[in-house]
Amino acid sequence: MKRSRLFCILLAVLMLFSFAACGKGKTADPNLLELGDYQLLFKDACIMTDADGNDALVMTLDFTNNSEESTSYLWTIVETVTQGDEELEFTTVFIDDSLSGLNDSQFSEVDPGTTLEIQTCFALKNTTDTVEAHFEPLLGGKDGTITIDPSTLSRESAEPAAAPTEPAAASAEATATQTASDAAGELDWWNGDWYGWWTMTGCWGAYEDLESAWWDVCGTIDIGANGTGTVTLWDEDYTKAEPMVSASVSLNSAGVGTHGTMMSEGGTFMDIALEHADWIVDPGLSEYTDMIHISGSYENGDDQFIYDMFLRPWGTSWDDAKAEDLPYYYHDWYLPLIQAGKPMPDIVGPTEMAS
Repeated sequence: MKRSRLFCILLAVLMLFSFAACGKGKTADPNLLELGDYQLLFKDACIMTDADGNDALVMTLDFTNNSEESTSYLWTIVETVTQGDEELEFTTVFIDDSLSGLNDSQFSEVDPGTTLEIQTCFALKNTTDTVEAHFEPLLGGKDGTITIDPSTLSRESAEPAAAPTEPAAASAEATATQTASDAAGELDWWNGDWYGWWTMTGCWGAYEDLESAWWDVCGTIDIGANGTGTVTLWDEDYTKAEPMVSASVSLNSAGVGTHGTMMSEGGTFMDIALEHADWIVDPGLSEYTDMIHISGSYENGDDQFIYDMFLRPWGTSWDDAKAEDLPYYYHDWYLPLIQAGKPMPDIVGPTEMAS
């Protein structure tokens, strides 16, 4: 009886060691990143040509939302991609001749418990040195890194892989024409002169006494057919020649409304740098039609504030806006100018009434 019991104990111990050994033998999938409430599965990478004609690393990943709230990849995951000692800049790869980008899926809402395939693109310094892509949740937590050797990647095109058959060719041509027309319409809406106001809140340091202060602002948007361009903004303390904001931006067709979404890619706001996705401007989310809302944060040492800008195309009537939503000089300066058919001045305010 004792021998039988001893044999059972020894057998159980051997089984435990066996299971432990099996567990140690398992290797985690290096392409699967567990980021707290979110999961990323690296599926593939290739090299494509970006909007500027340069080599771009295009990564394809599955983004799984295991949180309790719907969210998008763009508002959830922070990417830092380096090659050697240099951080790579986010870039845009367009599909065909449209303003639809490979990264458009990053804007899509992902419901809890569901997975969405997304793509993200970065401008390469070269096609030989190793790239490390680091991912972490926006609010912090567990992170992960994927290592990629560009020299092993294939070159691909963002255009459809297969040419349409003859019966479908006419339809494809009509679709391409419509897409080009839509893209041109988006550019027509964005490009030109803009006027509105901006305010700062959450002020600290040198700006503490300016809490909720606001200023009228003018600006110019100039985006090219490749979907990249510039935004120049100046308020009462600046001029067009010496602006408050000089930003490089990209435009893609994704968004809530019909005008796509504009995103910052670089440049300056006052005396700090603007970076990729500091601005995500979707007119479909604005309270009024034909309005853009630019929001961001300023931080320079102990000096901090949140800024919000509300702009409409120069010449637009704000009759639909509440009194508290009107620019300060709307009645005394702006209306007389547009009623007289005057162009937007290079300086903001009544002291620059155009002759």
